[in-house]
Amino acid sequence: MSLDERLGWLLVGCVIGFVLGYIVRALRDIKEELDEVDGILKKSPRSRNDRGFMRFPIISDIALLAVVLLTVWASFSSQHASNQVHEQQKVQTRITSCTNEYLAKTIKALNERTTYSQEQAAANVALQKAQSEFLGALLHVPPYSSEVKQKALQSYFETLNKFVEISGKSDDKVSQNPYPTATEFTDCVNHVLKENQ
Repeated sequence: MSLDERLGWLLVGCVIGFVLGYIVRALRDIKEELDEVDGILKKSPRSRNDRGFMRFPIISDIALLAVVLLTVWASFSSQHASNQVHEQQKVQTRITSCTNEYLAKTIKALNERTTYSQEQAAANVALQKAQSEFLGALLHVPPYSSEVKQKALQSYFETLNKFVEISGKSDDKVSQNPYPTATEFTDCVNHVLKENQ
């Protein structure tokens, strides 16, 4: 055998020795750990088995019954709370419809009542001007002729009649379109609440 062959066999032997030594050391570590676990288990004051910590069946049955009863109670309680929320939402929806109806009536009455407001204000301004012109014609020094006075009076009279006519129309709109009362709204809400009870 040559030197190269001897060195090759020496290296193979070293590698095999290293691997076997590593395996032996790992097995010893595992055995030490197992001995430690075994010692802990043997020193334990209670003997344990696969059944766990519940050694008395009556305790486990009572615990299971308590869990089942709590679960059933929780589901019924949750459903009851959900139903109450649903009912409250229905009531809120009905009360909102009362509010919408009340506001719609109020806005309609307001719109109808103010139909002639701008026209009435303009007629009032025209009436004041005509009255001023009429009084100016009466009080003018030297006095105006009777034709000028008659014309100013005629203009004032026509403007006054127009103002009275528009005021009458406005009054008719007010009387035909009363505002809804707070009692109507309260009655609507109370009706909704009575239905829910």
